Amino acid sequence: MSGGGVFTDILAAAGRIFEVMVEGHWETVGMLFDSLGKGTMRINRNAYGSMGGGTSLRGSSPEVSGYAVPSKAVESKFAK
Repeated sequence: MSGGGVFTDILAAAGRIFEVMVEGHWETVGMLFDSLGKGTMRINRNAYGSMGGGTSLRGSSPEVSGYAVPSKAVESKFAK
C-alpha cells in the first residue's frame, strides 16, 4: 500500500476484494453458459441428427432402419 492513510488502505483492500468477487462471479457465469451451450448442442445433435452437420442419431443401429421390434413377447405391466 503506497501511502495515504488507514481509510485509503481499507478502501484499496475493499476494492481488490470486490474485483476478485466480480471476476469469480463472471467466470462462474461464463462456465455455466458454456456448459449450457454444450448441453443444448448435444441434445439438438441427438434429437435432430441430420441437421447441423450430423449424419444420424447417436446410438442408432447401422443395420436396422425404421422401428425397433421386440425379440420376445412383452407383457403389460398393468395387465389384470
